[in-house]
Amino acid sequence: MHARGRHAAGASANLAAALPLAGLVIALLLAHAPPGVVAKYLVFLIFGVTLPGLVIWRGIGRYRRNLIEDLGAAFAVGTAAQLIVYLASASVGLQKWSWVWAIPVLLVGLLDRDIRYACWSRVHEPVRPVTAWLFSAATALVLLAVFQHGPAAFAPPYTAPNAFYPDMPFHHALGVSAKYDVPLTALWVSGGAMRYHSFFHQIMAATSWATGIDLAHLIYTIGWLPLMLAGCALTFALADRFVRRSGWAGPLAVLAAGIGGTIQPLSEIGLASLSTATVAYLSPTQNLGGMYAVLLAMIAVDLLRRERNAGRWVLLFGVALAASGAKATVLPLVVCGFGLAWLTALAIGRRDRTALIGAVAMVLLFVGSVVAIFAGQSSGLEFRLGEAFARMPPYPSLRQTTGPDVDGHAQLVTTVVTLLGWAVAGFGLLFVRRLWKDPGIGFLAGMSIGGLVAMLVTSQPGISQMYFLRTAFPAIAVLTCVGLAQLVQRIGDRRAIVVAGAGAGLGTLACVIALVATSSASRTDVTTPWMYAGVALLLSALVVTVVWKSMQRPGRVTTVFATALAAAGVVAACIIPVQSIATTQGVAGELFGKPNRGGPSTAQADAARWIRDHSDTEDLVATNAHCLVKTTTDCDTRHFWIAALSERQVLVEGWAYTNRINAEAARMHTNPNLLPFWDQTLIDVNDQVFAQPNETVVGKLRNELKVRWLYADVASGGLSPDLQNFATIRFRNEAAIVYELTR
Repeated sequence: MHARGRHAAGASANLAAALPLAGLVIALLLAHAPPGVVAKYLVFLIFGVTLPGLVIWRGIGRYRRNLIEDLGAAFAVGTAAQLIVYLASASVGLQKWSWVWAIPVLLVGLLDRDIRYACWSRVHEPVRPVTAWLFSAATALVLLAVFQHGPAAFAPPYTAPNAFYPDMPFHHALGVSAKYDVPLTALWVSGGAMRYHSFFHQIMAATSWATGIDLAHLIYTIGWLPLMLAGCALTFALADRFVRRSGWAGPLAVLAAGIGGTIQPLSEIGLASLSTATVAYLSPTQNLGGMYAVLLAMIAVDLLRRERNAGRWVLLFGVALAASGAKATVLPLVVCGFGLAWLTALAIGRRDRTALIGAVAMVLLFVGSVVAIFAGQSSGLEFRLGEAFARMPPYPSLRQTTGPDVDGHAQLVTTVVTLLGWAVAGFGLLFVRRLWKDPGIGFLAGMSIGGLVAMLVTSQPGISQMYFLRTAFPAIAVLTCVGLAQLVQRIGDRRAIVVAGAGAGLGTLACVIALVATSSASRTDVTTPWMYAGVALLLSALVVTVVWKSMQRPGRVTTVFATALAAAGVVAACIIPVQSIATTQGVAGELFGKPNRGGPSTAQADAARWIRDHSDTEDLVATNAHCLVKTTTDCDTRHFWIAALSERQVLVEGWAYTNRINAEAARMHTNPNLLPFWDQTLIDVNDQVFAQPNETVVGKLRNELKVRWLYADVASGGLSPDLQNFATIRFRNEAAIVYELTR
């Protein structure tokens, strides 16, 4: 067959592999969003983000490896460009027109001869059909896992009080602020700017302005998917840089990064998961930041390997600028990557200027972001060794102390079993070669080590120090699969993939059997399940080794055994997340965020939306609703949905997640969500208007504090019927009353 014919046949096979994945993507988008919304969103993603991003990616970076890489990178670069333009536009009040940047970029890509050739020519290294099918299958599993525990559990939003996650209206409220405010403010409480990695919210705001799509749809139902899809494509592309001759290692890296990372030997307790799928929906900032982290790693690896031009430096700095406010964990890990690449070069007597320039540039950019974006705020971050292990399973089941004191024994056991779960899944890491010769390997190792160390030595509210390791995890997954692929090559047999396949299959089966066998173990017994799981994995690898060598196949016994065990660790770590697609029973339901109570009913949400539709954007709202959940002693102040749905500044709704509360919680070493409001006089005046209104307090609220609207929540209680004597009822249903304070 001629080369042209082979190319056409391969393209057709790759298209056939892409169609089921494309169909799944559309089906997931349509599951909780109207067809018109999905259509507008797809048109914008294609013509307003991805195609202009492709012009930048190929035209400036001179990339054209394969379509999986190009499309994932094009979307990521397009979002970065959209973000940068939106930030500039918002600073001069032109948010509505931030989408216009795509038009001149597309025109350049069509009219300039050199750019046109670079952008629309065929790729240099098309993916083989079998690899395309494996990538499609791996990505589909990752997307289904996110969907099952994301939109399927929490969408449509604001309809069921018990299908609720408090962080989502927090992101919704920040998205609203990003749409109208410069700088962002905490809409749920008056008090100035909100210093936060808010670039996800600016991207959603830009998309809402460009398409007219409601922010609730973008944040709850459709916005997560293209970020996750691009992250999978970029993870594949990153792995492909190290194992290009392997048709399976790249897709396996996608699967491992997406849903793997932790062996789960306990039947009722889920050990801390590192996979991107577990946090992609409920932490959209991590979804965006993780995508940028993988793209930065790709570009950095190319630069370090001397595959560089000036355009790729431009791409690196542009994406790094977008990443600086997407997730605060990204740039420190990129610094670690460049730093280790420089140190390994120095250790063998070579000076790597690229690594040094990259490290210094990323440090400067990070320092700039700390000043410009976070204004020096740490959001409660402090140095406390091993603190994370006193806040993750199985610590609560093992703890025997009460009060704030940490149970040292329970913390130690949690540390051991968790690190063991991560280590077994990442066993292939130990066999990565060429650390000293390949600066790309050094870069990924630096990111991985940096993420682990930062997680181990820091503390942050909501155990957010875990995001250091989660941001680094795609690099860890890639290195694990690279090590496994190198083990397969070292066996020296073209059928050696059978060893990895048999090890993965038999090891996974053995882990399932061990899990069933120990299902009756108590929640305080973590030793027995781990013994069963460890023996099961070792025996499965031993069986594969004995069978392989009994067939007189080549390869050292230790290499064959290590290959089977490494493959078993990678794949067995994925089995419980795959199971969670079908069921949430047992440990499968412990890995992802669960719906909570405390959300609004449809009637409560309707009242907040009424304010949005009948007020000015500058109007101020007061409410009697402050507690997500209230007990006789505590008030969970993560109450954000009135601000999110009304799209208006609230005087005092909740006060959790603010910079002030996070700093106070770090100082006191206490739960930030339960701290009292810092201005008791203000909240007393606010609440008295609803409970004991009189002309004085109502006048203070109206004339001094400039409140125009009152959202009286029936469920929160404390409502006086006399309030209607001081304010005009504008909307009323069984759950809420909206009053207007006329001047």
